[in-house]
Amino acid sequence: MRNSRPMILLFPLVCFLSSIISILCEPNTLGVCNEKEKHALLRFKQALSDPANRLSSWSMDEDCCRWEAVRCNNVTGRVIELHLDNPHDSEYEFSINFMLGGEISPALLELEFLSYLNLCWNNFEGRSIPSFLGSMGSLRYLDLSVARFGGVVPHQLGNLSTLRHLDLAYNYELYVENLDWISHLSFLKYLSLKRVNLHREVHWLESMSMIPSLSELHLFDCSLDRNMVSSLGYANFTSLTVLDLSWNNFNLEIPNWLFNLTSLAILSLSESQFKGQISESFGQLKYLESLNLGFNSFHGPIPTSIGNLLSLRYLLIEGNPLINGTLPTSLGLLSNLEHLEAGGTSLTGNISEVHFTTLSKLKVLSIYETSLSFHVNSNWTPPFQLEYLQADSCKIGPKFPAWLKTQKSLFYLSLSSSGIVDTTPNWFWKWASSIQGILFFDNQISGDLSQVVLNNTVLDLSSNRFSGQLPLLSSNVVLLNIANNSFSGQISPLICRKKDGRNKLEVLDISNNALSGELSDFWMHWPSLTHINLGSNNLSGEIPNSMGSLVALKALSLQNNSLYGDIPSSLQNCKVLGLISLSDNKFSGIIPKWIVERTTLIVIHLRSNKFMGDIPPQICQLSYLRVLDLANNNLSGTIPRCLNNINSMGAGPIEGDFNVLEADYDYEYYMESLILNIKGRDSKYKEILRYVRMIDLSSNNLSGSIPVEIFSLSRLLSLNLSHNHLMGMISMEIGGMEYLESLDLSRNSLSGEIPQTMVNLTFLDDLNLSYNNLSGRIPSGTQIQTFSPLSFFGNAELCGAPLPKNCSEDEEVTQSPTGVGENREYPEIAWFYVGMGSGFFVGVLGVCVTLFFQRAWRHAYFQFVDDIKDSAYVAIAIKLKWLHQKLGIYNVG
Repeated sequence: MRNSRPMILLFPLVCFLSSIISILCEPNTLGVCNEKEKHALLRFKQALSDPANRLSSWSMDEDCCRWEAVRCNNVTGRVIELHLDNPHDSEYEFSINFMLGGEISPALLELEFLSYLNLCWNNFEGRSIPSFLGSMGSLRYLDLSVARFGGVVPHQLGNLSTLRHLDLAYNYELYVENLDWISHLSFLKYLSLKRVNLHREVHWLESMSMIPSLSELHLFDCSLDRNMVSSLGYANFTSLTVLDLSWNNFNLEIPNWLFNLTSLAILSLSESQFKGQISESFGQLKYLESLNLGFNSFHGPIPTSIGNLLSLRYLLIEGNPLINGTLPTSLGLLSNLEHLEAGGTSLTGNISEVHFTTLSKLKVLSIYETSLSFHVNSNWTPPFQLEYLQADSCKIGPKFPAWLKTQKSLFYLSLSSSGIVDTTPNWFWKWASSIQGILFFDNQISGDLSQVVLNNTVLDLSSNRFSGQLPLLSSNVVLLNIANNSFSGQISPLICRKKDGRNKLEVLDISNNALSGELSDFWMHWPSLTHINLGSNNLSGEIPNSMGSLVALKALSLQNNSLYGDIPSSLQNCKVLGLISLSDNKFSGIIPKWIVERTTLIVIHLRSNKFMGDIPPQICQLSYLRVLDLANNNLSGTIPRCLNNINSMGAGPIEGDFNVLEADYDYEYYMESLILNIKGRDSKYKEILRYVRMIDLSSNNLSGSIPVEIFSLSRLLSLNLSHNHLMGMISMEIGGMEYLESLDLSRNSLSGEIPQTMVNLTFLDDLNLSYNNLSGRIPSGTQIQTFSPLSFFGNAELCGAPLPKNCSEDEEVTQSPTGVGENREYPEIAWFYVGMGSGFFVGVLGVCVTLFFQRAWRHAYFQFVDDIKDSAYVAIAIKLKWLHQKLGIYNVG
């Protein structure tokens, strides 16, 4: 009984403590909401727009402490936190529907104990940040990022003396006039002003360095430049662990005060136009875990002191083309390094095992577009397990790197243009089956892939020496580019094989191989295809109807084969088709009406076939059209007069879905390419294809006049109407084609004078008006006279430069003693001789004048002549003596 008395006394105490803990841990246990604050919140809600009805729980009938996004003090019931950030901020397209907007009501001022306010990822449509927020003295956390606030940042925010966290990043043209107020936030630990324009504030550094508690400072893309860098030799950021100054315009060397920030763990200076050498002083920042110096203008070697940063996990120096020297072996000491990016630099020399001695944690290695060479033993076993390897344009070959076999975690492997001249080893394709992206293009890798089943999401083996029949595909493959190889046989093994699961293939490029036979009629099994390029093979037969089942198809390229017949009507089911290239085949019939009514088309490339009939006038409806090439067919009739309706070639707004020309993936960027005949030569257009605007209707049987409307296509770069039966005059409106670079109207029956307005075509560098019935004087001015006479040849009544025929009445070229002037059939020969003679005269005159006025040159020249004369004399004397001796021997014999 003596021990029961203390237990009896302790029991009430335990019950009391349990009840207190229950109150503190259970939200809203008291169930009491401050009525004044409830009404304030309802007024705040009323001023907002809430299209997704996110605040539906905010009603008079409910305890405000139980409302969505509201947090109360568990004891007092006073509102302390408002979590009004968008719940779907990671998915932008989805988040739009859940954005709050409208006005921020001053009713928030009645929330006296509010310490946390988060309004990020909403849309306040450029409204100013309310200045009254500076009167909410209890705020410790304020996040207004990505909320489309605009205008000037109110200086009243400097009154929030207890604020720890301030985020104004990624808003709508927010700017700061001065930052004096920021120094009043003496307890601030986190400050993010990403994309807030600080250009007006020259003394940003002085203001921010007066916050001794500041731990993170994010000034990404704040329009900072060299005129805004403080003269302070020391910045009082004693607590700073994160500093982001990336995407600015400093255009100077890294300031010395930065190397005093010895507490830094993360430093990002990327894309800010920093220059000079990378200082050895970086070795002082011994706590650095992440260093990003990418895409600047640094030059010189990578400092060896980098090896002192033993905590470093991320090192990015890519995109500095002037960084040179070798990769320092001290990198091998960074035992915590996980991520190394040094691509896009001028680094040279060898990479050996020494560089990776302790890098057991390395996961990402990117050294693309450097001159580094791998020199490791054939039996080397790396200490790391890479997940990402990008070594394009490095010297990996000529042997296939055997050490790759040891890497079991790779999901991306890019060794393009790496000098490999070898056969893929037997182990490779099975080992590589789990890698998501493989890019080996532009090597000389060989091997027969007939029995290989490819399982990679993205695979680019183009421009190699692979051979045999086409490989087999699993349903996981999304992009397959095996162009420019030596594959042979038919396409059917790849297309017709039945697979488990739905095929995901979107891009198929087998162009420039040696495939033969007909196109198989099993395309309905590939419903995801968006880009097909089978050009430059030996394919024959007709286009199968099943291709019309490819409703997602954006680009179809079958050029340079032996295909024939009509274009099947089933292709009109391809509603998003933007590029069709059937050139250099044997297609016949009329151009189908559905093609010229497919308003999504950007490229129509049907040259060198047997199409006949008129050019359908519906072609004028294709307002996005950039390339129209119908050359070398049997088309007749007149040129449609409505071509000025093609907005993309005229003065209208530039529109069109350029995704039809490209496909962007996590590991590869596929782009369509075309061989176009511009300026009389075939050229491959790929990256700049989207900027080409051309019309080529040459080598047909078109008649009538050139419609004046075609000359209103002011953005047209190339116009070729040659080798037709066009007549009439060239309109004065041609002068409005201000961007025209190439014009060919040759081999027609055009008459009249060349319009004087052609002198306005200042970009014109290829012109052919030959073999017409043009007359009168060739317009003078700008570059017209710089073209060859061949550009105007075959127009008997034309005169003036550059033709030899003078425009004065009956005056002809002066006859020369050589009879050059008699050769009227080839007048350019006369000009050749005239130019050669005058050039020789001017050249000799120039030498003589120089020697006359330059005594030193004159003496040197005549000394040189004397030396040559003496050398010649000695050589001749020796030769004569040798000849004399020979003759003497012969006579004695």
